[in-house]
Amino acid sequence: MSARIRFFALLLAVATVFGGWNSATAQRRRGLKIKLGTVAPKNSVWHEVLLRMRQDWREISGGAVDLVIYPGGVTGDEETMLRKMRSGQIQAALMSGAGMSHLDKSVSALQVPLTFDSLEEFDYVREKMEPQLEARIEAKNYKVLNWGEAGWAHLFAVKPFKTVDDLRKMKLYTGKGDEDTLLLYAELGFNVIPLDLTELQTALETRLVEAFAAPPLVAAGYQWFGSANYMLSERFLPIVGATLIDKKVWDRIPAEQQERMLESARRAGAAIQDAVRSKGEEAIAKMQEHGLVVIPADAATKAAWAGAVEAAYPQMRDRYAPGDMLDEVRRLRDEYRAR
Repeated sequence: MSARIRFFALLLAVATVFGGWNSATAQRRRGLKIKLGTVAPKNSVWHEVLLRMRQDWREISGGAVDLVIYPGGVTGDEETMLRKMRSGQIQAALMSGAGMSHLDKSVSALQVPLTFDSLEEFDYVREKMEPQLEARIEAKNYKVLNWGEAGWAHLFAVKPFKTVDDLRKMKLYTGKGDEDTLLLYAELGFNVIPLDLTELQTALETRLVEAFAAPPLVAAGYQWFGSANYMLSERFLPIVGATLIDKKVWDRIPAEQQERMLESARRAGAAIQDAVRSKGEEAIAKMQEHGLVVIPADAATKAAWAGAVEAAYPQMRDRYAPGDMLDEVRRLRDEYRAR
């Protein structure tokens, strides 16, 4: 090969390298915009923590990653958010266990009413289950950035109630999309009204819906208790939540930044948990100041509710959640109690 040919070959190689470098640099300059949706109310503890995480991510990425947060159900209910993630309209979501169950029903194993007596039990079981749940979700091309929660769910209604039969006589809100769960509700004698979460306030005002289950912080944030101002004191279940991101989008972030951003996300999950647990009772007290009536559940009432859940357990298996996952949750709970 002549000297001239070698020289031009070298120029071509250099141009290729620098062309690729310039392309990568341009990509970094363009940045990565990540749209995150959540039904959590604007200015709520969830929204505030996400805003702090957004700032962390900007600093870690040198401004290359822009996390844009859409609170209050602007991007739709949780089933809609998952659909928008699949189509690329949004890239991430903070959602409850109910929403995540549209992705993988195994998450619902943590959401069986009256399974847990304390948050300590719940924490123990969830931490043991997290690796398996994360693996199942990652197999469906989503990365779990953190786990969090929305607080203990209580039952709210537009009129006084106390027993399972009282609830069966009312129109009960539930989310849309899971036909197996809707059928299960019907078989258990409940009159469920599947709606988008953003429709609940209007449905309560018009009495299309007469009862719903939600954590007090959420009921207060959305002001639902103004139309449904009766709440049973019994705590039914801690509502699990998590922040998910499209794995293809996550993999576009450099590995060294991923590690620090994941640490930030984990801190955000812990901050949400701490805030929710410290403010739950406070939210009930504030709602009481504005007309909420808390109906005490005595021992007989609690036993009746627990009996109804136990009777329904065989029907939940492999419909509400995989049977083996339901059994594992109970096994871990009993393991904790034995300690």
